[in-house]
Amino acid sequence: MKRHSLAFRLTAILGVAWLFFFLVLGGVLWQTTLRLIEEAQADKARALAHQLASVSLDAVLLRDYGTLERYLADLSGAVAFAEIRRADGQVLGSVGRQVPGLAMLRAPLRVSGGGTEETVGEVLAQYDPTPGRRAVWQLAGLLAAGLALFAALTFWALRRLLLNQLIRPVAGLIAQAELDRMAPAVPARAPDEIAQLASAIGDLRGRIDRHLAEAEEAAQTRNEALRRLCSEQRLAAVGQMAGEVAHELNTPLSNILGYAQSALPRAADAEVRESLDTIQQQARRAGQIVRDMLTAARAPAPSLQALDLAQLAAAFVRLVTPLARKQGATILLDAPGPVSVRADPARVEQILFNLVSNAVQAGARTVRLNMADGEQPGLVVADDGPGLPEIVREHLFEPFVTTKPVGQGTGLGLAISQRLAREMGAELRLEDAGTGCQFRLSFQPSSPEEQRESGNTPNPHPSRHPVP
Repeated sequence: MKRHSLAFRLTAILGVAWLFFFLVLGGVLWQTTLRLIEEAQADKARALAHQLASVSLDAVLLRDYGTLERYLADLSGAVAFAEIRRADGQVLGSVGRQVPGLAMLRAPLRVSGGGTEETVGEVLAQYDPTPGRRAVWQLAGLLAAGLALFAALTFWALRRLLLNQLIRPVAGLIAQAELDRMAPAVPARAPDEIAQLASAIGDLRGRIDRHLAEAEEAAQTRNEALRRLCSEQRLAAVGQMAGEVAHELNTPLSNILGYAQSALPRAADAEVRESLDTIQQQARRAGQIVRDMLTAARAPAPSLQALDLAQLAAAFVRLVTPLARKQGATILLDAPGPVSVRADPARVEQILFNLVSNAVQAGARTVRLNMADGEQPGLVVADDGPGLPEIVREHLFEPFVTTKPVGQGTGLGLAISQRLAREMGAELRLEDAGTGCQFRLSFQPSSPEEQRESGNTPNPHPSRHPVP
């Protein structure tokens, strides 16, 4: 079914309404005017008949037929038919022709005398309807032309009014709504209804946008919850598997590492020494993977104490510098003064080891540890490596996310580090450094009483994790 615009429908409705109205009005006016003219002609003919009866009474009594003919001739242009008869029915004179179907008007000829009246004859007359009807047709034509002109002007004015005040403003609102405007602009001369419609459209668009935003936020929350659930399930599976793997692999790995270390000093051939060194590295790497899996599955409760973060970082740098130098990397420390925090020394060392290890494995040649004091004391680990892709930054601290090739990394280091930091009440986050990578580890400052009790002494036996 073909659809028509509102302008077409209004035009059609108005056109049919005007046509019906003018047809009814024209018919009523036609009948009324025709009846009035016929009544006027009948009254005129009746008056002429009475006048002829009055003036022709003497001529009838005197039998002056010539005078009667003259009187009748004078009426020939005023009536269609006129006739004078005596009482016995004899026709004394006539003029014109009778019109069939038209009433005959009669005027008696009476003679008064002795207190009585005697009818000696009568005058018959019929009016001519042709001039009246011709006049009615002319009047109807003029009236129809006037009504048609009035209808055309009125129709044009109404259509322009509808187009300018209703259809065009509505079309403008539709066009502006397609342009994604929150509140469509309303023409200055538009009716109040158009302004209310524009306001309603703006409110509706606002509610729709809010609902869409809420739906999108709910979908993101649901997806995030599903992602966390899947990650937790994977971690649970890893934890269960890690216990079995650790039980089965720790002993043979320890034996392999022990035999390699024992055989290395006695090996004289360079190729053999290189092979034994490779065995040690791979055994340590396998052991580290097992420890990472165990740590991801379950970690011991943190042991918080007041310590000097600068002193702990200095000890850590002294420990890993020789190992980092073998791979062409330099560890630099910027610690102008003590930084008192409340943390677990072993966890801090593990976090630093993971950050430095990732930087060196990524190809960094310089790794800087900068102390930060103030309301949120901590340290910044920055390197001059290749940095991280944007897609990895969004999920950097999620388990199993890594930029290393398959078989060279588990993707658990940063996830473990962030969890260790949060369990200590600290925060580990990635900062925008322009080049390379920069991580900030922030702590809560320790109280003066804790600092005095601890003497700012870090853990005297830091964990010795090798740097690849």
